[in-house]
Amino acid sequence: MWCIDTGLYTFRINGLTNDALSSLKLLYPNSMSQNDLLADYQIDIASTSFLRSIFRPQVAIKIDGHQPFNPIAPNKLLASVEWAMNWCVAAYDHTHLLIHCSVVEKNGKVILFPAKSGSGKSTTSAYLALHGWHLFYDEMAVINLSSGEVQPVFRPVSLKNNSIDIIKPFIKDINNSYLSKVVTQTHKGDIGHLRPLSRETFNKLKPTKPTAIVFLDYNSHSDLSIYEVDQSIGFSKLIANAFNYSVI
Repeated sequence: MWCIDTGLYTFRINGLTNDALSSLKLLYPNSMSQNDLLADYQIDIASTSFLRSIFRPQVAIKIDGHQPFNPIAPNKLLASVEWAMNWCVAAYDHTHLLIHCSVVEKNGKVILFPAKSGSGKSTTSAYLALHGWHLFYDEMAVINLSSGEVQPVFRPVSLKNNSIDIIKPFIKDINNSYLSKVVTQTHKGDIGHLRPLSRETFNKLKPTKPTAIVFLDYNSHSDLSIYEVDQSIGFSKLIANAFNYSVI
């Protein structure tokens, strides 16, 4: 049993394979322990059956006794654990407003990049995080309902398919960054996880109000186009990208 402390949330995970554990230790340096910490979420991993443990093994991920995902091959576990951690937050945290976006910070200014999957938010945040910006969270903006500040969360960037090769050349020049072994042939394609900053650097980050919101929509056949949207359109776009607006 291992606990992962991400700063805002703690996850208790049982049943990790050796490969997944080795990668997680590199993605979460100084953030994992075998202490029985009080955890916000519990993730359990187990073989689906005795027969499956011998022939074409599969494992299932359960969260608080529920199984929200289909069983997977053990070599795809790292990507599924990362998705499960995101699922826990999106499904259960209704004390914050959660918006599907990547979040970066520099010089006390926070930018949100709300977007649907495949729009380039992770590629953009990874590039910026390797060029002087700090990653707050690749998957969502966690916004304090009282202060309006975005909370930093110590999690890696999930890079998919072509994004891995786009970002890989920039990693070698950045100290304390790490790219995991690529998990191939998942339901989202090939997945690599990038940690762009150390835990020590993350610990210096403070909750900050957003300075700007940029809605991304990547199209490989289009030239770059930037335009301003009015507040009503911006607000509707934020609601469309929010996980729990209707709940809170």
